[in-house]
Amino acid sequence: MFRAAPLIVFCLSGSLIVADDTESAARQARLAAMRQRAEALHLKIGEKPELRRVGKEPLFRYSDPVGTTTDGTLWLWTQAERPIAAACLFNDSREGFQWNYELVSLSDSPLFVDGRPGWNWRPVANQRRWIVVTEPEPADTGPKRLVQMKTLLSQFRAVGTYQAGEHTQMRLLPRPVYRYHCPDQKIEDGAMFLFAVGTNPEVLVQVEALSEADRSWRIGFARMTAADVKVARDEQTVWEAEGVRAWDPRHDYFSHYGPDRGDVAPDK
Repeated sequence: MFRAAPLIVFCLSGSLIVADDTESAARQARLAAMRQRAEALHLKIGEKPELRRVGKEPLFRYSDPVGTTTDGTLWLWTQAERPIAAACLFNDSREGFQWNYELVSLSDSPLFVDGRPGWNWRPVANQRRWIVVTEPEPADTGPKRLVQMKTLLSQFRAVGTYQAGEHTQMRLLPRPVYRYHCPDQKIEDGAMFLFAVGTNPEVLVQVEALSEADRSWRIGFARMTAADVKVARDEQTVWEAEGVRAWDPRHDYFSHYGPDRGDVAPDK
């Protein structure tokens, strides 16, 4: 009996290795499917050249075991490095296997987005709201400015109101998913952070150090959720977005989910 024990342990370890390999392969296949769908989206501002996507990999990968998201990725499109639009692509377990697209404009200008049969996204021009912070003055190096950004954002709290009026406080993820600078727009340094439920991004946060004479900061928020969401500083609401009651492709936040409809192989 004692001699059989090592054999049992070996067999169990072998099954765990096979299971890990299977899940790893499935995870890679899902990433390839999401990458394919991200690459199929075409974003433009008017007649200007097509915006580029940051890298060949998503900025962030996440899941939401409590909800319906089994695997998701965050993608970003830019112009001269500055974020213009973002998209989350993820598996949705509602009504069987679905693909969900969430898109949000980070631009003041109208966007034109195509790439999926059956729908398109045409957010109209909409002036974004920014919070200006004059202290502290942006530091003289990138690492020091990153510390300042994190300190500034630690003053904000984000809360979402979900089904049955449940209030959920989001957490600020500790590292930015993107850094940039735009000298032509007097942006000395910029970063995008995420407020998340678990690891699911619900609010995108841009922090920008301005290189103008007064050398100040500005902070902007953008929703990545259909829920009511509020951001507060010192117990006072500084930004909010009302829950989505009906989807409108002219709005700056839009979502569409469902099975593939001929644009990509349905088994991906």
